[in-house]
Amino acid sequence: MNCPIFLFLAAFFFSYPLHNGVGEQQSYFFSTTFNETPMQQCLSTDNFTLTFRYAQWKLKTLKTINKNGRIILGNGFEYIAREGADGEKSIVFYKKNVEAFSVNAQELLPLDKTSDLTKYHQLFCAVLDRARFANLPHNFVYRYHDGANNVWSIGPQKIVYQPVTPAMSSSGIYSGGEPFEKATSAAQFAEIEALLKAGLTNKSIHEASRLKGSGMIVELITDTMIGSTYLLPMQSAEKAAIETWLGQFKH
Repeated sequence: MNCPIFLFLAAFFFSYPLHNGVGEQQSYFFSTTFNETPMQQCLSTDNFTLTFRYAQWKLKTLKTINKNGRIILGNGFEYIAREGADGEKSIVFYKKNVEAFSVNAQELLPLDKTSDLTKYHQLFCAVLDRARFANLPHNFVYRYHDGANNVWSIGPQKIVYQPVTPAMSSSGIYSGGEPFEKATSAAQFAEIEALLKAGLTNKSIHEASRLKGSGMIVELITDTMIGSTYLLPMQSAEKAAIETWLGQFKH
């Protein structure tokens, strides 16, 4: 093939935009940053979290989805955010209605060991690129309901405390104190996020329904949209650690 023609066709293929099946033009099929960085840099815990949150948001906000309840990526591929009964999160990709591979916070898992891993990495990078472009609002990443049901909204820049009032309490007497909003540093957010993640990842302690005195961790997709919820027993070490850390902001 004539070299100039080949280069033109190659450039056209790599820049042709896809549509998500509901009329929304998507970003490029291959990540716009893909050619500038190794593919492995797409696979990280932070990138997975961002992409998983984006896939959750996409499913909740699309007016219509395909008949299988999955998001159309293009070229016969679809994907969905999945959280198993054990709380394990993954993004599952399908090719022509057959599961092809999945991605979790640690690795990419092909269904077939002979699969083209380079292509699968590119597909994940493409969804990551769309997640970055969407720039979902997340002033708050978590909400925590403590054992008395006071609510803590927790984000990278601030914590907002919404206490139970006597009128809201079952006893008609209890008060969680005064509401407040306080700035948090990057180091402080990292500390509380580590404690929250310790609670939400310890599946062995999670309760099926909320009991009196238990704690509740809510992962947020956006400031107002709930992703996943985890219930911690009243006497658990994880709950105690979270509430002890948050308690410093009351003083």
